Amino acid sequence: MSIKRGIVTAALAAGLLALGSTPAHAIPPPPPGGDLLTVISYWSGDTLVGQRWFGCGTPAGQWGTQDGQAKISWVAC
Repeated sequence: MSIKRGIVTAALAAGLLALGSTPAHAIPPPPPGGDLLTVISYWSGDTLVGQRWFGCGTPAGQWGTQDGQAKISWVAC
């Protein structure tokens, strides 16, 4: 019984190590300097399906859907 438990424990540990080694998809930091408008664009393949934006002292806004792959960009005010 303890051999099976050891095998299961080793397999679980190996799985956790493999999962922890996958690359993180963190949000990149904004470019330095100045006030910036943050724009999050949502893409479905090559088609822009929606956007959200905030910053520059203006009210936040959005249009379209927030489904698909998100890409963040910054625009100078």
